[in-house]
Amino acid sequence: MDTLFLERLSLRSVIGVHAWERAFAQHLELDLALSVDTHAAAASDALDDAVDYAALSEQLVRLAAEADCQLIETLAARLADAVLINPAIRQVEVVLRKPGALPAARSVGVTLVRSQAEVP
Repeated sequence: MDTLFLERLSLRSVIGVHAWERAFAQHLELDLALSVDTHAAAASDALDDAVDYAALSEQLVRLAAEADCQLIETLAARLADAVLINPAIRQVEVVLRKPGALPAARSVGVTLVRSQAEVP
């Protein structure tokens, strides 16, 4: 299995448990590691045989913008579920960061791994 990755995709979302956090969309950063078989795409050099990471990133940006979650875990799980709609993606590792959430830390966040076996 091969890995296709996206690093530091910039998202904006209403997220947090405190009223002051929920007053505006906050900046988040998303990393994805997608387990895919790239043999067909490498052989054909055709986007139809590959995961369209531009379309996927647009979808995730839109999903985050429309979300209204209290917990970063909830949003990360929703993003993972959206990725796994594509059956060509066998597994996804999601790293979702919330920069500036704690004054003494660069960011806080969550890493989760989901696979096609967990798709409802």
